[in-house]
Amino acid sequence: MAHVPYEQRWAAARKRFEAATAKHRPKDAKAVAAALNGDAALVKALKAGDAVHRAVTAGEEAVKGLVAAGKDAVKARKAYLATLGKALDEDTASRGDKAAATACERAMKALAKDLADLEESIGGDADRLKAQAAQAEKDAASSERAQKRWEANINGALARAAAGVAKVRAKPTPDTYNELFPALARDLATQLAAAKALDGLRADPDFYRRKLAPWAGQGGDGPPMRVPPDYTARQITDLIKEFATVCKGVVQLVGGR
Repeated sequence: MAHVPYEQRWAAARKRFEAATAKHRPKDAKAVAAALNGDAALVKALKAGDAVHRAVTAGEEAVKGLVAAGKDAVKARKAYLATLGKALDEDTASRGDKAAATACERAMKALAKDLADLEESIGGDADRLKAQAAQAEKDAASSERAQKRWEANINGALARAAAGVAKVRAKPTPDTYNELFPALARDLATQLAAAKALDGLRADPDFYRRKLAPWAGQGGDGPPMRVPPDYTARQITDLIKEFATVCKGVVQLVGGR
């Protein structure tokens, strides 16, 4: 919900008060007029609270700003109502106007309630910003944990891929090769799919996931996912070299965060 400026709400409350007491206050009641216009400290406190909202900030500084504005508003409100109430009481007493005294008393109670509502709003807004800051901190911590888990998982997958590549290069036979795929590629592809939810990647993880697709079985049951028994060592070495090249790109993706 959009913030309705505190100063604007006070202006409306003061206008209601003036309307409610206008016919009960003589035009020459200078003390009452001076007391009514003595809201500079209150307005200053409300403006400070509105400035926090205009800054569109959250966190500890915003909370401190609203709490300070709320305290200043309470202090200013107490002095303001005391001065205004005294001026009205003296005015109506000097004129012996009981009807005016009753009307002004009701108006003062309504004004005090409006100010109490304003102070409650400032306090509520401070609590809301505090909760938002706490949630943001919690979300950041959760995101950091998720990223660390992902890094551990994908580095594990890359380590297994590197071991697999070394194994095939040491013994480039169909059996050695077929033991590794498609599981090795699918392991990496799964982690790349999870990377889409993370921030700070310098490249699109889907680019490398598409590169891995043939080894993960998305290009059919034949090479490079599996090779037939008559595949030569040279053919197998060429396939594992291509796979290793893709893995190097994934390493750079992880390391570039």
